[in-house]
Amino acid sequence: MRENSQINSAEIIAIGTEMLLGDLVDTNSAWLSQRLAMLGVSLYRHTTVGDNRARVVAAMKEATSRSDLVVTTGGLGPTSDDITNECLGEVAGRKMVEYPEARQHVDEMFRRFGRKPTPSNYKQALFPEGTTLVPNPRGTAMGAMLEVDGTLFVTFPGVPVEMRGMFGDTIEPLVRERSDGSIVSRTLWFSGIGESALAEQVQEFLDASDPTVAPLAGQGKVRLRITARASTPEEAEGKIEPVAGEILSRLGDYFFGEGTETLESAVGRLLREKGVTISLAESCTGGLLAKRLTDAPGSSAYFLEGLVTYSNQAKERLLGVPHETLEEHGAVSEPVAEAMAEGVRKVAGSDYGLSVTGIAGPEGGTEEKPVGLVYVGLADSEGTMAERMDLTAWEKSREAIRERSANRAFDFLRQRLDGKL
Repeated sequence: MRENSQINSAEIIAIGTEMLLGDLVDTNSAWLSQRLAMLGVSLYRHTTVGDNRARVVAAMKEATSRSDLVVTTGGLGPTSDDITNECLGEVAGRKMVEYPEARQHVDEMFRRFGRKPTPSNYKQALFPEGTTLVPNPRGTAMGAMLEVDGTLFVTFPGVPVEMRGMFGDTIEPLVRERSDGSIVSRTLWFSGIGESALAEQVQEFLDASDPTVAPLAGQGKVRLRITARASTPEEAEGKIEPVAGEILSRLGDYFFGEGTETLESAVGRLLREKGVTISLAESCTGGLLAKRLTDAPGSSAYFLEGLVTYSNQAKERLLGVPHETLEEHGAVSEPVAEAMAEGVRKVAGSDYGLSVTGIAGPEGGTEEKPVGLVYVGLADSEGTMAERMDLTAWEKSREAIRERSANRAFDFLRQRLDGKL
């Protein structure tokens, strides 16, 4: 391995048939991409390969033609289908040898587990000759670091907690020394505006190359990711700041947070800042709003109560929705959404009452009230309001309708708390 070789480009190879079959979701590649980008490394490709020797070797060989760094995840276990290091040895033209320190590591980890290793476990001590071992204090599989034709290969186990620890302890400092500059991204979140409408207002930024601005829409939210490259993180931030400021000056009414902020965390923050409380009455969302709101630690400071009133009888008995209103307008209607919000606010004694009623499908719709028709209600000391949502043009899956309904309900409350409704 050349001591001063630069690492400016990389790709990731995720190895495991279970990911190709959909039994396992590859979260490792996303995490690695984010960390490498922060270190100034450009990601060229993600590849997922099953546990097939010929295809893994082919993917590795192809990667050497374009990337300074290739990171693999998975395939370091003790079974016959764990072939990553063997494939690396074939690509490098190196024979597999046992590393005593790796064998000792296997023994030590099993001792901690209170068990004895089997002969197959010592397969994890075999590496291509000339490998630099990557320590793994969290599991039995150490990683390999080996340069092949000017490309540095690093193999990690597929277990996320092990992979992340190994990257941070060993590889991140190495990449930091060899990468040229930093890539910094800032994410802005918007709701209540469609992707095309948002893009029209910031089109010149979407067409720019430094910083780049990329939109991504999903389930009633739009994300703008602003990315800049510079010699230091501070210089990159300096490029991003004026662009973010101009975007927010145009789209501030729809902006609800940055980075990992969610609609529910934004709502929770506003409720906490204002010292007010919320209660929920859900029908078609089946408790999704309550679940998402209480995912945040400390939500008991503002969330008092949530009722899932799926049937008409429950709406009458628990929320006091008038029988006549249900008979005249039906459960999926503006008057019922308003009555639900008023009812739960009164029952819980909260400052705000938020409700959702609709037809999530895939069955139960009619020509008059199709699948995807949803009403959101909101009640506070100043009155009650409701909004009709027509989600019939979107994907008619039950999950998608529930998610969009929850997002709109939270945004409805957010706008009210911000004084925009």
